[in-house]
Amino acid sequence: MKYKIVKENNCTRKNFGKYKAVAVHNDTVETEYIAQEIQDNSSATAGDVALVMTELTETIMRHLKRGDRVRLNGIGLLKLEIESDKVDTPEEFNVKKNIRAIRLHVIPESYKGKQEMYEGIELHSAHPEV
Repeated sequence: MKYKIVKENNCTRKNFGKYKAVAVHNDTVETEYIAQEIQDNSSATAGDVALVMTELTETIMRHLKRGDRVRLNGIGLLKLEIESDKVDTPEEFNVKKNIRAIRLHVIPESYKGKQEMYEGIELHSAHPEV
C-alpha cells in the first residue's frame, strides 16, 4: 500500500500545519474485474458472480437504509452513521439544518483481537525520495 505525506491545511483542525500520511489509491477495481477474477479461481462464471454481486449490493443497501447493521463474514460490520451539529435542546434540532452527512462505517471483522483486513499490509512511500 502506497502513502504520501501531506500538510494539514484545514485551519479548524488541531493539527493544522502539521504533516500526516495519507493513502494513495492508484486503481479502482470494478465489479466486472472482480467477477472475472472469481471466475478464474472457482467454478462460477463471471456472469453468475456479477449477478450475485448485484443482488448482494442491492440487499445490503436496502438493509442499511432501513437502519440495520450488516455483518459480512471475512469483511466485518457495515452500518450507516449520522453526522450532525450539536444543539442545546431537542426542540432546537432541525433535520434539514443540523444533519451534515450520513456516512458508511466499516468495522473490520476481528478474531481474538486481530483484524485480518489489516494484517500483512506493507507500506511504501509513493515518493521514494522522501
